[in-house]
Amino acid sequence: MATWKKVIVSGSSAALSALQVDNLITGVVTGSANGTLGIQAINGTGNIVGTTNATNLVHTGSFSGSFNGAITGSFTGSATLPILSQGTGVSAFSYNGSTTATIAVSGAAALTNNQMTKWSGSAFQNSSLNDNGSTVTGTTSIQLTGPSSNLTGSFSGSFTGALSQALTFGTGVSGSISSYNGSTAATFAISGSAALSTNVVSKWTGTGLANTNITDTGTQVQVGAGASSGLSVAAGGINVTGNSTFNNNLTVTGDLTVNGTASFVNSDNLYVKDKFILINSGSNTLADSGIVVAYSTGSGGSGPIGSAIFLEAASAGTYGRWAFAYDVSGSATSVAADEYVVSAKIGQGSGPGATNPTWGGATNGTGNMWVTTAGDIYIFS
Repeated sequence: MATWKKVIVSGSSAALSALQVDNLITGVVTGSANGTLGIQAINGTGNIVGTTNATNLVHTGSFSGSFNGAITGSFTGSATLPILSQGTGVSAFSYNGSTTATIAVSGAAALTNNQMTKWSGSAFQNSSLNDNGSTVTGTTSIQLTGPSSNLTGSFSGSFTGALSQALTFGTGVSGSISSYNGSTAATFAISGSAALSTNVVSKWTGTGLANTNITDTGTQVQVGAGASSGLSVAAGGINVTGNSTFNNNLTVTGDLTVNGTASFVNSDNLYVKDKFILINSGSNTLADSGIVVAYSTGSGGSGPIGSAIFLEAASAGTYGRWAFAYDVSGSATSVAADEYVVSAKIGQGSGPGATNPTWGGATNGTGNMWVTTAGDIYIFS
């Protein structure tokens, strides 16, 4: 079907759906001043400008110049990039853009989690210190140097340097130096301890310890011979358990109470300054009580025996009656009378009438006498 066609003449504009030019070679189509078309090779000192977001661009050969943007896809060939290589602390590698490469810290592959690192001169490597986030520990010693080094928490090991707060010695403590700050070794001891003797009880002198005259052997406490005033016990007294022996004189300025059996052994005489001796003091009931004079050491383990003068309680009225007995043991608690002491109530104004004797009473007062001022004598029988 026939259509209208535009005839292009010089100076007119046209819209062409396709244009074929014979004898063109690879390059860039350019126009000349006389209106003819030509071919220009892609080279020179200028820039190749393409539209943004161009796709399916394929280039072979060499390339020089600069590139702005991002490459999506792959790159094949050898670029003339300056070679990128490792420096100190980076594992050996070389990269010029032609192949992929991996950059790593030297020694990183051998490092352990939480293990602190150290520099070996060419790479990093594990140290002996471990940091778990709260505590730093080590398999070898940790040394801090410098005037501002600080430690908190517990510490074990050795220390070289000086402490900011010195340790001084107070009363009762002495040392080889006056104070200790960690810079010099020192020895401290309890003042006076060098002069203390084994097992000797010590005392405080006001500045240190010193020996006393008291020795504690572990089983016995002894007051030494050097004590000039002996042993003095203030309020509270002494509570002694077990047997005790006093090798010399014993003076009791207060009362002496014997709750058990009292035994007195004396090669001389017994002197009692007291005007009266109270016997049977621990009882509210009349009981046989008196004094035994030994005349035999006894036999069969019965102990010494002797003659007794005692106050008989059995059938002897309210106050008992003094009597005599023989073969009485020193451990006896009751005695059978052999004979009785006769008592006389003298200076009476009249006869006794129905009055009973005071000693022995009506049942055991036989033999006692009653004497009047007129010289009359009465015997209870």
